[in-house]
Amino acid sequence: MKKFLVSILFLAMFLPVASSQLPDVSNPGWGLGWDVEEDEVLMVLDDTVQFETVLKFWIDNTRPLPSDYEIDVEITYPSKCADDDNSFSIDVESKVNVGANTNETFEIKISGNGYGDMMIAELCSSSEVFSLELSVSDLIVAGQAGDGSKTIEQDLRFSPIYSLSTEFVETDNWNLVDDIKSGTSEFVEVIIRNKGNTIDSLVDPDFNFRYCPQMDYSINEGSTGGNANPEESWNLMIELSASSSHPDKKCELIFSVVSGGGGFSHVEVLEFNVDAIDVKEQNEELEEKEASETSGLDSKSSTLPAMSSLMCIFTVLISSFFRRELQ
Repeated sequence: MKKFLVSILFLAMFLPVASSQLPDVSNPGWGLGWDVEEDEVLMVLDDTVQFETVLKFWIDNTRPLPSDYEIDVEITYPSKCADDDNSFSIDVESKVNVGANTNETFEIKISGNGYGDMMIAELCSSSEVFSLELSVSDLIVAGQAGDGSKTIEQDLRFSPIYSLSTEFVETDNWNLVDDIKSGTSEFVEVIIRNKGNTIDSLVDPDFNFRYCPQMDYSINEGSTGGNANPEESWNLMIELSASSSHPDKKCELIFSVVSGGGGFSHVEVLEFNVDAIDVKEQNEELEEKEASETSGLDSKSSTLPAMSSLMCIFTVLISSFFRRELQ
């Protein structure tokens, strides 16, 4: 009997300890967070304006039993960068299992392109912010319902892309196709556009002529100073002058400039022909002019009164008569 009582007392002493080791499903005992805490994550664009970004997050299960979790990811697109046909691809496990007293790390792969509008190939500005929301729901634990869900967020932004484009545009004065006559000048408009996704500036803009050292230029209007936002431009009006002695020649106008943000050089070439003045035609024109002036003088002298033939005969007879009288 005494041994029986001692056994009961012994079990009573360890009963609380045994019950404390049972899983407490009323306390979820799990956490969620990013592997690296950052204010913003850059989605780095490559040369083809594509990207693939990996975000890592962890789930910490402090329970003594494995637990299942459901994962959902949503991205909010800026209004200027929303394109339903080219939305990002999101690759993440929809359901995961985390072992007892375990902290496991998982990945979210986001891929796509940096265009805000594919129809016009316009890049999404690097100043626009995308918002990603990661929601993890706790599922059944030890046969009972989970504790709901936890949510964390992350801001995303595209890496800066620097790109310039140059276009030579015809004017009312010149259509870029006709030759430039030697001794004359023509005007051409130059448009330099910021085709990147961030603010840019121009450094060391320069014009040079190839094959035609007798050509000259001057900037009549516009400037290459200041900054330009994406899709904005710098405009210049250039006067191209060919000397009067310029021969027939195929020429090139070379425009070069450096991107202030990207540091790369951009070059654009305009080809045109110079038509020399024909010396023979010029001489003929000069002879015609001189002949015209001489003809003018002749016509002026012909207006004087002319002696008739009868007057000439009468004058001769008179002279003969007076000659006889004198003899």
